[in-house]
Order: sequence, then C-alpha cells, then structure tokens
Amino acid sequence: MAQADRDWSEHALSAELTLTETLGAEGGTTNAQINLDANANAAPTPIVIKAVVEALQRGANPSSAHAAGEIARAMLEKARDAVIALSEGVYPENVIFTSGCTEANNLVVASHARRGGVLITSAVEHPSLLRPAEALSNAGFEVRILPVDRDGLVDLETLAAWLNETTGPVTVSIQTANSETGVVQPIATIANLIARFEAVLFHSDAAQSFGKQLTLVGRGRGPDMVSISGHKLHAPMGVGALLVHEEETRLTPQLLGGEQEQGLRAGTQALPMIAGLAVACAERARSLAQDAQRMALLRDRLEAGVLAALPRAVVNGGRAPRLPNVTNLLFPGVDAMSIVANLDAEGVLASQGSACSSRRPEPSHVLRAMGLSENEAFSCVRFSVSPLNTETEIDTAITAIAKVYQRLEMCA
Repeated sequence: MAQADRDWSEHALSAELTLTETLGAEGGTTNAQINLDANANAAPTPIVIKAVVEALQRGANPSSAHAAGEIARAMLEKARDAVIALSEGVYPENVIFTSGCTEANNLVVASHARRGGVLITSAVEHPSLLRPAEALSNAGFEVRILPVDRDGLVDLETLAAWLNETTGPVTVSIQTANSETGVVQPIATIANLIARFEAVLFHSDAAQSFGKQLTLVGRGRGPDMVSISGHKLHAPMGVGALLVHEEETRLTPQLLGGEQEQGLRAGTQALPMIAGLAVACAERARSLAQDAQRMALLRDRLEAGVLAALPRAVVNGGRAPRLPNVTNLLFPGVDAMSIVANLDAEGVLASQGSACSSRRPEPSHVLRAMGLSENEAFSCVRFSVSPLNTETEIDTAITAIAKVYQRLEMCA
C-alpha cells in the first residue's frame, strides 16, 4: 500500500472510531438482539451495503454530461427496472424516486391541493398522510375520513356513497396495508369501484406491503399510484419512490429546481441509496413468494406460542387479511411501553406501533379507530419479522414475552 493510501486508510479508521464514539455505541450493537421490529426498519443486507458503497465510490452525478455521468445515469435507469420487478402496471419512466414514503405521500397530497376538490382517506393511515390531510382541512379544503370496522377494514359502503355524491376532482388515498396491525385493505375492490369515476384519482401508501406481495398498479385493478419505502425491505433509509401507472399530469412538483424525476422531484438523485433500493428489490423479486411464506410461518409460530403461553392475549385485526410478517397483540392490564422496555433488556426488539409515533404518549390512532379503548390501546405491542429471522429466535422471543408479561402483570 502506498504511503498516501495508508495515511488515508488510517485517517478513515480514526474518523470511524470517532463517529462511533460520538454516536454513543459504547452500549454495544444490536447484532445479537432479536429484531421483531422489522416494520420500523429492516437492516440492509451485505449485498445492499456493497451496492451503496460502490455507487458512493463512483461519485458521479447522473445529470452530468461526461462519461462518468452517463454511467451514473445508466445505473439510475437500471434501478427503475429493478424497482418495478415487484409490481405490475408501472413503466420504468414512471418511477419517481424520493427520499422515502413520507415525501411521496406529501407529493400526492400537495398535488391534490393544487387540483382542488375532495380528499378522501382513512382513519388508520400513517401520519405522513394524515398530517398533510389535516393541514389541507385547516386550509379550507374538504377532507373526508373513512371509518374502519373492528378488524381495521375501511367502510366500502361509505366510500361508494361519498363518490356517488361528489362532483369535481377527488383524490382517494387508502393504504395497502397497515404498519401497526398488518391488515390489508381490499385494494382491488376499491380500484374497481373508483374506475367508474373518471375524475377520481386513487393513491395508496404501500410502504409496508411493497416487497411482501406483488403490487398491482393501474385503473380498475389497483391504485393509479403507490408510495413505497426502501428501508422496509432491507434497502437503506432515506430512499423511496412514487410508482405511477402512466404519465400522471395531475401531479405537480413539491420541490422546485432542476428537472430531475420527470420534473416532479427537483434535486440531484441520491444514487447510492437508489442503488441499494434497486438491489434490495431485485433480491426480493427473486424470492417474493418464498420470503412471504417464510415470514408467515415465523409470524404464525410467534402468535401461536404467545397465545398458548398467555391465553388472555388478543390478536388485533386477526380476522382480516394481513401481511405475512406482522402481528399486533393486546396484553390486558399491562402497559405496552413497559413490555417493550423489558423485552429490550431481554434482547428482543418490538414496538408499540409505527416508529414515527411510537415514542409519543398518546394511544395508537389506528387501534382507537378499530374500537379499542384507550387503556386497551396502551396495552398493545407490534411484532414484525423479516425473512432473516429464525425459528430459534422466535422461540426465544416467545419465552421472553411470556416472562416479561407475567412479571409485569404481577406488579400491575
């Protein structure tokens, strides 16, 4: 190794150690812990990390006219191909890369605001949809919130009635699956209903479902557009996309500047993060059915074990179609934050719900919309697996969950 290279390597190592110390890693890593919080983040796999590093090392801007820029641009276009491998009804040129699902959702809501008309969404949406919708309502726009039943499924009769009585532009935004319960909405049925109304645009937040089931996009069989998030399927944080069935002239940019992403998302694309997303999508596309089956087996094993050990526990949304990897359990009489904290001490990662709001001291709006009382909602824990989990981890987690609940129940 040349002296200059050696000096740089030593400098980089020193910087890494300093960063680790600065971020407070003295408590150790999470590598030895059992991650049953994959819906919050599914850590990048080695092949994804390699793709990110290689793209970082290339360092070119996809908008540059030189040869390196052309290579970067080719990587960007290949990434669009990889992303749509997990969907049907989307052409590569209609993949709009964003910083994540939150930005994609906001792009849809902001575009609706410029169109005008009625925004219809559901009571169980992610805050990245509900907060912008609330802002529209406060600004004088008409926003209607669909109720859900005890299983977390939207009221289709109310949706049909609202569509029939509404004239002018309408945007309907209903998530494909819920991040807290895993409940899957009847998207095909909703799409078929909406197809009868030419002025209605159908969007779905597919952050949790993308990569766990095939995503159908297109008039009459799926949404007109869906938002996706990379870090839910082992891609890096900070990258996502809006997938559009065909060129959507009803979208207007939220960020102004350059003409990147078909003029809908100004700013230099984060090619390293996009490369990681592309590899994660390609990997999942090769084993989509097998991964879904494996996650379902692990989730079912966890549910069965916990319910056998703790008969008073209840599965929220258990009667509805669900994603294969999620279970939301009610532990009567015990505070969920205490369960999560004690499980953390036992080496098991879980959460009260969406990571975007799990530190807030309010009960889950999703569970409250499903009819749970405030006390019940405060006693619910979400467990979410990934294909990387093992049966041994699940069995260890079952023992830890039973141990923690029984200990806390005695103190309640």
